[in-house]
Amino acid sequence: MKKMKKYFLLMAASALAAIPASSTVVCSVSSTGTAFGVYDTLSSSNRDVVGIISVTCTGNIGDPVNYVIALSPGGGSFGSRTMQAGSPQLSYNLYSDGAHTAVWGDGTGGTSMVSDNYSLPASSSTRQYTIYGRIPGGQSGAVAGSYADTVVITLTY
Repeated sequence: MKKMKKYFLLMAASALAAIPASSTVVCSVSSTGTAFGVYDTLSSSNRDVVGIISVTCTGNIGDPVNYVIALSPGGGSFGSRTMQAGSPQLSYNLYSDGAHTAVWGDGTGGTSMVSDNYSLPASSSTRQYTIYGRIPGGQSGAVAGSYADTVVITLTY
C-alpha cells in the first residue's frame, strides 16, 4: 500500500522600488503559490507542478517598464529548498524553466532571476511568469502531514 501525502508551497510577495523620480510607472507582484498536492514517498518519480507569478504595472501608455523578479531560498538553501511539517522536512526546488535546470533565486550561487522590459501597451499591463516546482522522488523518510515553506518574491523595478 502506497503512502500519499499533501505538500504545499506558500509564497509571499514584496516589491522593492528603484524608480527614477521622473517615472510614473508603478508595479506590484502577486502569486498563486505552488501547491504540490499529494506526494508518493514510495515512488522514485519526481513530483512536478507549476505556479504563476503575476506582475502588474501601471503608468502612461508607452512608458518604459524594466524589472527583475527574484525568489528567496525559503527554508534550506537554493541548492535544496526545504518544506517542513513541524520537524520533518521534504526537499524541493523552484525553477524558471520547464527543464528544471535553472534554479529561480536571487542571482547568487548560480541561481537565475527572471527579468522583463517593455513599453506599457495600455495604462495597466499584467504579465505572468511560470514557476516550475519539483519535489525529487524517493524521499521515503518523509512522514504524513501538510508541509509548507514561505518563499519571498522580490520585484525590483
